[in-house]
Amino acid sequence: MNNNLVLELSKMADLTKSDLSIISPFFKTKHYKKGEYFLEEGKFCKYVGFVNEGLFNFFYLDNGVQRTRGFFFPNSFISNYSCFLENNKSKTFIQAMEDCTVTILHKDDISFLYETLPKFYELSNSILQDLYLDVSKKYESFLIDSAQDRYLELIKSRPMLIKKIPQYMIASYIGVTPEALSRIKKRIV
Repeated sequence: MNNNLVLELSKMADLTKSDLSIISPFFKTKHYKKGEYFLEEGKFCKYVGFVNEGLFNFFYLDNGVQRTRGFFFPNSFISNYSCFLENNKSKTFIQAMEDCTVTILHKDDISFLYETLPKFYELSNSILQDLYLDVSKKYESFLIDSAQDRYLELIKSRPMLIKKIPQYMIASYIGVTPEALSRIKKRIV
């Protein structure tokens, strides 16, 4: 199991070496080439993963137009959690923007680990709480902040994003057109 994943899991729950030895065999490493999908629209989400390397785009297609919902960076958990939890078909895509490596855990294995290791439920709950806070912050930002404020926050919190992601995706992520993003960038320079 990836060292960064072990560190992240250990922050979320008090895991012993014995706990980690129980959990480790269930995690598998999967490689994605640029353009491959972690999840496609219309498919069931059967995995939760941890991005070891690479970058993923989380998006909808709206009449052929890509609407970026978010990104999954190295050392972050990856899934369409609502689809995963509700066992619904996905309305979104999660696509590798570059070659990626992900440590994945199948939904059936998670159920088994809940029964086998009570701490695993605590761990899962902590991951979901972090996700809820991220989604709540983004929702609040769309209600309260201007597009310029959202862009400035993005630069501050994810400076690598600006360099690695096409501008049209960044524009979509902050809820503006590429032209509006260009005007925002001109104003803040």
